[in-house]
Amino acid sequence: MIYTTPSQMKYIEALSDKKALTYPELMDNAANEIFRLIMSLITGTDSSNGVVILCGHGNNGADGFTAAKKTAVSGIKTTVVLCDGAPASQLAKERYIELSSIQGIEILNLDDDSDKARIRASSADLIADSVYGIGFRGNSMPPSVNEYFEYIKGCRGIKIAVDIPSGGNALNGETAPHTIKADYTVTFGNIKTGMLVYPLKEYCGEIITGNIGLTDGLYEGMEYLAYDVTDAFVRGMFPERKPDSHKGDFGKLMIIAGCSRMSGAAVLQTLSALRSGTGLVSLASTDKVISRAASSVYEATFLPLDEDEEGLISSSNSDKLIKAAGNMTALAIGCGLGVSDSTKKIVQDLLINADCPIILDADGINCISDNINIIKNTKNKLIITPHEAELERIINASGIKAEKDRLSRAAALAREYDIIVAAKGVPTFIAGNGRVYVCGSGNPGLSKGGSGDVLAGITAGFAAQGLSPLNAAVAGVYVHSRAAGIAAEKSSRTGMLPSDVINELPYVFREWNR
Repeated sequence: MIYTTPSQMKYIEALSDKKALTYPELMDNAANEIFRLIMSLITGTDSSNGVVILCGHGNNGADGFTAAKKTAVSGIKTTVVLCDGAPASQLAKERYIELSSIQGIEILNLDDDSDKARIRASSADLIADSVYGIGFRGNSMPPSVNEYFEYIKGCRGIKIAVDIPSGGNALNGETAPHTIKADYTVTFGNIKTGMLVYPLKEYCGEIITGNIGLTDGLYEGMEYLAYDVTDAFVRGMFPERKPDSHKGDFGKLMIIAGCSRMSGAAVLQTLSALRSGTGLVSLASTDKVISRAASSVYEATFLPLDEDEEGLISSSNSDKLIKAAGNMTALAIGCGLGVSDSTKKIVQDLLINADCPIILDADGINCISDNINIIKNTKNKLIITPHEAELERIINASGIKAEKDRLSRAAALAREYDIIVAAKGVPTFIAGNGRVYVCGSGNPGLSKGGSGDVLAGITAGFAAQGLSPLNAAVAGVYVHSRAAGIAAEKSSRTGMLPSDVINELPYVFREWNR
């Protein structure tokens, strides 16, 4: 499934208007989808109280006008409520005029007929919200609309949203106060990316994607379209292991992580990389971290490093780390590393000199936030796995102009620096190589310190085994979420720990016979 941003959707519709179906034809198809949904919901019930269709003054309202015409012609009692003044767009004006010749339609202006509009809504069998479309960006709606929407929330009728619940931001998932929670949303062409993000996601109800006649050719050549991450897609990245395989076939990963205060991050990352099938995993850290890790991680090797006066890895280790990196198929840097002049130098030296994929997480990201352009000098592909605050910090440091949603920011960074960005959240967006993948199968049990360390370890393990950096990031996010789902079933979302997720990794691979 493909998801689109509002701007991508508008571009595709404009391209269709020039090369395929025109705007009026697309609108007719949209109205057919609205009508089809309405009929499926009220057919077989006592629908004598009819439907109320709330319309705005733009093209979203025009969709509502066209659908109202169809319901009225079908003999359904139909009331149209103008919620935002008279029709303003050309299509809205044309479709509104067509209603004058249709019997059985009552048209009310909310500003003039608010009492009657409430009465109709209170008894309606179905209420369709076709006021604001995917272009809505405001923090609030007009007071009269707010009051009416609040009233409608208490009405008994089925509530559907046309394209998107009015007041919802189709890009970042924010919702204005008084937005109506729909039972169903019929969206056109593609689900919009903001509809995948909370809080808007919970306002959409069941989402139905309406086919309005957009052909596959309209999407050709578009960068950073968003695609679902499917089980089959990820499973296909992992061939069955040959009977004569040996550890050298599955990569060599060096993890540079941990400090005296955060040794657990290094342990979690090392264990998760091992459980992800990596052939050889080496933890490079201070003696204190290694002594703690060695007591529970028996399968890893260790590279002891000098520490500075703060208990962090000293920059005097740079040459040793660069030399060791020469034998690795991937590096993971940053979990529990701490931020200091020493760790900043280590991160920057490895970015410039290492000739293998690098996974940068947590403090690894923080260590370059004041020198972001250094990532243009990497010899191989870089994967970063920022949470929302880290993503904002990087965007601000880079000076890149991007929308404030995670997807747009991830795509902007991936494009500018030719890197892979896994923007963590619900859902997680993975951007790189002109594409975006969407993984929404995590759960609230991951909302604990250490979950990011586990994800970084899995992702790094996959990169070390030879998956392309983009595939490693996609598979890392997906496998992490699948293992978290198994852990939640066993331990509950409240009680599960990041270490439980590591323990469930083998069962994800067992399901795939891998």
